Amino acid sequence: MGLSKLWELQEMQLRLQELQRQLHTSALARELKREKERLEACQETVRARMQEREELRRQVAALERACQDLAARKKQLEGKLYSGETSNPKELNNIQHKIDTTAGELAREEERAMELALQQEQLEEWLKENVSKLQADKAAYREKLARYRTWREGLQQEMDVLAVNAAQLEGEIDPKLLTLYSDLQRRLGTKALARVVKGTCSGCHLVVPPVLLREARAGKFIYCESCGRLLLP
Repeated sequence: MGLSKLWELQEMQLRLQELQRQLHTSALARELKREKERLEACQETVRARMQEREELRRQVAALERACQDLAARKKQLEGKLYSGETSNPKELNNIQHKIDTTAGELAREEERAMELALQQEQLEEWLKENVSKLQADKAAYREKLARYRTWREGLQQEMDVLAVNAAQLEGEIDPKLLTLYSDLQRRLGTKALARVVKGTCSGCHLVVPPVLLREARAGKFIYCESCGRLLLP
């Protein structure tokens, strides 16, 4: 009777170990960890590109204001050139030089503004595509995380029940037998007990001599000569 309860206890402990192994080696948990790291990296990239977009907006706005100022300056100089206020060739040449210089600067600023506006447009397209993809990936991650948490909670509930049942079962077993069992487990691991199946030890799969099998069936504590496990007939 005592050995049958010990066997039941060992089965509970083995199941508990298996559940713990599943919990600690979950492929889904590793996948979620990698996916979280990837999403965080993507989020950081998107955040950086959004900052880049804001900086481009500021630069384009500043260039547009500069172009407006230069255009106004050029118009003012052209008005002065053609107003007839002066006929001095030197002064007229000086005004024309200023107009040319301003026009050149205006052309450069307008070209730069167009380049930045194109960059901004390309960046907007990139953000539109990648923000949408990031949101979809986050939704898929949350769904997968919910499945994992449900699985983990179910596993934990089973582990809690097993732990309670194992503790209750230990209370029903002779303390001396429990001590013997614990000593065996320290030497052999959790599988300290083995059944004799078709004349062989279920622990090491080697043949159990018939004389030992008869003694085990008679209720004696018999150990496998090969692996040292306590045998149950």
